[in-house]
Amino acid sequence: MWTLAKASIRHNRGGFAGVFVAVFLCAALMTGMGVLIESGLRGGTEVQRLRGADVVVGAPQSMPVPEDVAAPFPERVLLPETVVDEIAAVPGVQRAVGTYSLPLLTGTGQSVDASAWETAELAPYGLVSGREPRLAAEVVVDESFGVAPGDRVELSHGGVPASYTVSGIAATENSPANNSPAHPAVFLSSAGAAALWPHGGTVAAVGVLAEPGVAAEELSAAIEGEVAGVVGYTGNARGDVESLGGSAARSMLLLLSSSLAGVALMTAVFVTAGTLSLSILQRRREFALLRAVGAGSGQTLGLVAREVALVAGGAAVLGAAPGYGLAHLLARQFAAGGILPEDFALAYSPLPALAAVLLGVGSAVGASLFCARGTVRAAPTTALRESATESPRLGRRRVMTGLVLLGTGLMSALAPLAVPGLAGLTAAAASALLLIIAAGVLGPWIVTGTLRLAGPVLRRSPSASMVLAEANASAFPRRLAAGIVPLALAVALGSVQLFMPATIETEAGRQSRDGMVAGYLVSAPASGISADLAARVAELPGVDGVTPVVRSAVLAGTRVLGMDDAVEAYAVQGVEPQGVDRALDLGVSRGSLERLAEPGTVALSEDLARQSGADVGKNFGFHFGDGTEATAVVVAVYERGLGFGDVTVANDTLLEHTSTGLNDYLLVSSQEDPRELSDAVAALGLTLLDREGMGAAGAQERNAQSWINVVALLVLLGYVGLSVVNTLVMATARRRPELELLRALGASDRQLRRMTGVESALMVLAAVVLGTVLALPPLAGIAFSVSGQPVPTVVPLVYAVIAGTAAVLGLGSVAVATHAALRPVRTG
Repeated sequence: MWTLAKASIRHNRGGFAGVFVAVFLCAALMTGMGVLIESGLRGGTEVQRLRGADVVVGAPQSMPVPEDVAAPFPERVLLPETVVDEIAAVPGVQRAVGTYSLPLLTGTGQSVDASAWETAELAPYGLVSGREPRLAAEVVVDESFGVAPGDRVELSHGGVPASYTVSGIAATENSPANNSPAHPAVFLSSAGAAALWPHGGTVAAVGVLAEPGVAAEELSAAIEGEVAGVVGYTGNARGDVESLGGSAARSMLLLLSSSLAGVALMTAVFVTAGTLSLSILQRRREFALLRAVGAGSGQTLGLVAREVALVAGGAAVLGAAPGYGLAHLLARQFAAGGILPEDFALAYSPLPALAAVLLGVGSAVGASLFCARGTVRAAPTTALRESATESPRLGRRRVMTGLVLLGTGLMSALAPLAVPGLAGLTAAAASALLLIIAAGVLGPWIVTGTLRLAGPVLRRSPSASMVLAEANASAFPRRLAAGIVPLALAVALGSVQLFMPATIETEAGRQSRDGMVAGYLVSAPASGISADLAARVAELPGVDGVTPVVRSAVLAGTRVLGMDDAVEAYAVQGVEPQGVDRALDLGVSRGSLERLAEPGTVALSEDLARQSGADVGKNFGFHFGDGTEATAVVVAVYERGLGFGDVTVANDTLLEHTSTGLNDYLLVSSQEDPRELSDAVAALGLTLLDREGMGAAGAQERNAQSWINVVALLVLLGYVGLSVVNTLVMATARRRPELELLRALGASDRQLRRMTGVESALMVLAAVVLGTVLALPPLAGIAFSVSGQPVPTVVPLVYAVIAGTAAVLGLGSVAVATHAALRPVRTG
């Protein structure tokens, strides 16, 4: 059978070339997604300030979730200072040093992380000139500052500048050349660092130096066993506890890549199955002849499986290699969009390639068996008859499958009507794939319906090409459906993935604009704003009121249809309760924001209140970003949660649970001349934005986040586009005997090109209409989820690009393939 399979592949090289391309692209896409998923588990940032420590000990930075992935805390979970002594007492520990970092800004506007001089040995850094800092106003810096001992440097914390005397210059003990200007070193005295650290009596992490001969992994396990509530990190994992950016980026990458991989896998399997279905349809006469000479259905299916396994195996192995380049390209785009740190390192291993090969070959063989089953089981005479024309009739099982998928997709699209929040939004977004798969299963019906509308016009046309096009479409509805469905997939998927963020952004922008009462927003470049600086802004001439705002995230469990759901992260803002109405209008529907001044209180958005089952007067349980568990009484419920966050607490309450203890910005009300106010604010080293500037800044931030979705979508649509071209070229190229016969009967090359052109135009029109119709239910559900109105935001230019691209792919592929198919006929 294997010899026969190889001979069959050589005989049908043209048909199997399309299968090879489809599996090759599928393997490349799956490998790229696999690398990103693995990097979400094992990737990270390189350790910098703590690379001299054998073990770095921190608090658990995530919350266990039963039957789910642990939820990461967005802020630093701190350890009490007493833990340092406990760790130092563990056998095998030579020295334990508590450490924390302070965000500072240099006089040139560069962000640096400073720490106390005692932590220098953890890098390890050593003095090359001068001495260690002893006073609060002394500092040691590295050579990238270009200063000498005795010089003065300006460093700002929370927007408040301070002058420091350089007491010494430090360099890494291994090589001074390793000091990178991208990560300049700043060390304060113990008193100077403690004065700026907002969480007295705690440390962010503990760097541990092991005694000679003690293995880091063994020491880490010993520390975890003897000291409660700590986690030890060794090797590259030390970067996770040194900087939360790497750990948070890994969690975000895992979430993003897993979501994208799920969509990509379903799309890839669907497209590959469509290509294989077309390939098998084109070989029905061959299979019928095999059955006629005595081959059993099992033998024929075995032949098909072996053929596909050989072709798919080679294609998948070759396609896995480009997948690593695809992962690198996506990672660079994610870093440009701010999702990943610039120095985030991907994790490369053979596992993604192996998984992609198994998935590619397995899905191809499975799809081939499913598609060939009906053909090889048919009676030989029936198979021979249907090899000349195709029946639009579908089997009962196929009809039932298609209708079930269609009904499930519509119910999923309408889920926001019954399920509020993220669960309903996710269900609506996922419904697009269910609907398009249903369309693929019911494809011949769609072609039949299209011909009922367009057929009479084409048949009455005086053009022979149009009459031939209608006859061909009627005779081969499955072939036409094989071109319509992947094009419709591109239109529907592109519309949902692009207009979903546009709909959310539109509503978020509207809520932000309508809810902003204050006239100005004040921020500190690359830094937060301290309470002292906020007080100085309030004292400026003409300033009527200042509301400091700090932003973070909390973790809370949600309930869907009365059942406990997953733990989700929700945006939280901390505001000053007194006079908040002069700065923000959150659209309070129940309760009062001024009650946030009472201890243990919280305000929730309408969506979160419904999801959690909490209302005014009830308790709401959650975890702050630093892991602190809290239960607060709901004192207000508001409508503009998408624009301002789902949770609101008092400003001083939230500041205690942030890593920096600084405000993100100030909302300022003033009757002062804008220019004079801007100059006064600039004199404090701050930036002033008016209402237009605030809207532009918010739109820029949302656009940066949307760019990540666009990049991922472009990769997926690129795959779909290449697969569409592959399918259409394969389908048209196999029509050479048909075109030769028509030419022999008197049809000119021009008429034949016009005939295939009309067919492709009919295919493109049906695909665009079908894709648009399938995209409307999910988009309407998403719009209802975020705004309460089933009217999504559709950007006409973007939609025109999507539809135009589908048209170019469909018309161009068929035109090129027709030209190639006619060339041998013309020259023979």
